[in-house]
Amino acid sequence: MIRTVALVGHAGSGKTTLTEALLYKTGAKERRGRVEEGTTTTDYTPEAKLHRTTVRTGVAPLLFRGHRVFLLDAPGYGDFVGEIRGALEAADAALVAVSAEAGVQVGTERAWTVAERLGLPRMVVVTKLDKGGDYYALLEDLRSTLGPILPIDLPLYEGGKWVGLIDVFHGKAYRYENGEEREAEVPPEERERVQRFRQEVLEAIVETDEGLLEKYLEGEEVTGEALEKAFHEAVRRGLLYPVALASGEREIGVLPLLELILEALPSPTERFGDGPPLAKVFKVQVDPFMGQVAYLRLYRGRLKPGDSLQSEAGQVRLPHLYVPMGKDLLEVEEAEAGFVLGVPKAEGLHRGMVLWQGEKPESEEVPFARLPDPNVPVALHPKGRTDEARLGEALRKLLEEDPSLKLERQEETGELLLWGHGELHLATAKERLQDYGVEVEFSVPKVPYRETIKKVAEGQGKYKKQTGGHGQYGDVWLRLEPASEYGFEWRITGGVIPSKYQEAIEEGIKEAAKKGVLAGFPVMGFKAIVYNGSYHEVDSSDLAFQIAASLAFKKVMAEAHPVLLEPIYRLKVLAPQERVGDVLSDLQARRGRILGMEQEGALSVVHAEVPLAEILEYYKALPGLTGGAGAYTLEFSHYAEVPPHLAQRIVQERAQEG
Repeated sequence: MIRTVALVGHAGSGKTTLTEALLYKTGAKERRGRVEEGTTTTDYTPEAKLHRTTVRTGVAPLLFRGHRVFLLDAPGYGDFVGEIRGALEAADAALVAVSAEAGVQVGTERAWTVAERLGLPRMVVVTKLDKGGDYYALLEDLRSTLGPILPIDLPLYEGGKWVGLIDVFHGKAYRYENGEEREAEVPPEERERVQRFRQEVLEAIVETDEGLLEKYLEGEEVTGEALEKAFHEAVRRGLLYPVALASGEREIGVLPLLELILEALPSPTERFGDGPPLAKVFKVQVDPFMGQVAYLRLYRGRLKPGDSLQSEAGQVRLPHLYVPMGKDLLEVEEAEAGFVLGVPKAEGLHRGMVLWQGEKPESEEVPFARLPDPNVPVALHPKGRTDEARLGEALRKLLEEDPSLKLERQEETGELLLWGHGELHLATAKERLQDYGVEVEFSVPKVPYRETIKKVAEGQGKYKKQTGGHGQYGDVWLRLEPASEYGFEWRITGGVIPSKYQEAIEEGIKEAAKKGVLAGFPVMGFKAIVYNGSYHEVDSSDLAFQIAASLAFKKVMAEAHPVLLEPIYRLKVLAPQERVGDVLSDLQARRGRILGMEQEGALSVVHAEVPLAEILEYYKALPGLTGGAGAYTLEFSHYAEVPPHLAQRIVQERAQEG
């Protein structure tokens, strides 16, 4: 029996600590590692140890009672969306960790939504109850946010201290001491509550099975194996979401959680059927010793060392088969559906690449989760000449590892921009470049302003130059009109300018429009009409008319009421209801226009339009505004006129810059 499960949830929900407990309890490790000591199996990268949080999905293979479970410990910060979505693509089910202390957070809902879109069965594990929190209030929050959740564990308290679990299904209590489980009495004061929850569980399960529902409505008792079978089937079909209770720190409920994973979550065959091998690269990592390591999920089929797979880029041979265990690769003699494999020296494999034997699979056969566009830009500057020389190759490696980053050259400002999903994401990208031997600095990007005109104007541009022999002569009369987009019209009649110069004249206008008259920014939103002019039989040329057109454009634009434009972005902010007022006030202070609000689960969503200049560093402000529970997305909307007092300052600053 094989299960492949993505362990997801908000940062700080105890995923890595739970993974360590599972490795330890199943005998895969002799000692539990600790996040704060940098000794965990799945947080093995230098960046994870430095920041004490998961930044790349780690693979933890477990063996339990002869069965194999591949646990994919994914990052919790939304910054690492590429890693989170890759883990969910590679899994057959999602185990969503929720801290009892913190409750449902942005990371909880985002991971849940992606798993839902991928059609994955889901389970919730409530962690950190020993740190505090109201378990029953959390259940209500989960129910209102996530859907038909089904608590199968209740907390067992002694003297106000959490010491174990009450199994709702069987009405039994289990106390834990030093990680060891022993059966205990259900406290008298809890019996009524346990019975009530047991009845809720019973009714929820029978509603998913017509045969059991009929028996139940006829008054027959529904218990035992039939009920458990219906429960597991409902979970696999995504009709119910069980909520378990566990502590990786105190090793409470760890093995019962593993049993539930094996019993209730689907096998690879149930999801993908039988057939020839089908796999996908869900993650790529550059290792200083093993080169580029590609992580594959085998969805169906079997592989042996020496087998080959087909890809869009050609044949891929697998001389050895390795199972990842954190940073290590453990050689195996065979892999079957559900296995996660690590392929070293895989320079030809890229994230998202599909591998197969036999006929090429249809696209819908392979899970796919689209990566959202990054929303935080920084200008990237190599520190020295050596760094500049090595930068291209280092960036190639970085983007190969993390395609959720985006690199672009900003034409208007000449800056090289690196876009990421947050401050931590960009910080780890910078550290990764350092690992590749390249030092860079980040700065706040310049805003790509534009210029336009607000009224119609016309005038002459004349270029006349006489040197020995042939001279240069071009004469263009130009009208500029405001327009929604660029347009060019040739209104020359009577042959005052031969049509053979039309292309050169338009080229001159376009070239001049690359730098406006206010502050040297590109000009947009105008129509250029050439309506008169003159030429010389001998001295006129393409170059002369191109220069004349350029002179005409600059002269006429200065008379056409030029104004400065700034990029406006659509902003979507997710925040707890109680923090929405702070978010709205802040957006208004940033010259934002509020478009509307709505509710998404437990979170409020604010839609607004805000100038880019005001939100380049919004990622630094939002955590303080939302108590660390907020998130946002950005999308370009349009250009709008800069208020006059701000435009004047921008023009002055550009003049000082030369």
